Amino acid sequence: MPQFDPANFAPQLAWLAIIFAVLYFGIVRMTVPKVGKVVEARAAQVEGDLLAAEAAKLTADEIGAKNARELAAAREAAQASVAKSRAESAKVIETRLKAIDAELAARMHSAEAEVATARDNARGEIETLAKSLADQIVSRLLGRAAPVGN
Repeated sequence: MPQFDPANFAPQLAWLAIIFAVLYFGIVRMTVPKVGKVVEARAAQVEGDLLAAEAAKLTADEIGAKNARELAAAREAAQASVAKSRAESAKVIETRLKAIDAELAARMHSAEAEVATARDNARGEIETLAKSLADQIVSRLLGRAAPVGN
């Protein structure tokens, strides 16, 4: 085999160096810039995505803060409305209770007057009945009508 002949080593090494240099510089000149451009483009894209993500996060934080403020304001408004409704309801209930209390007081006064009248009537009837029974007892015991006077 001629490639193993030591006399041919020098030309083979020269051709090897020439072909290696042509291929190496050809590949390096053609592919390294393309790879470099791809790496730079990818780095730029990643940096742009990071900036966009930061901007989106800031926007989301602002929206979240705005929503929290609006929610707090709505909660305060609802609490104020509930407090106002409670106060109005308390006033209405108090007014109704006063009216019912006045009506019950009037009924109680009327009932007390009726009881007093009934008591006085009952006393009068009891006195009349007692006098009548006493007269009957006296007339039965004496056998004649009781004297009128006492």
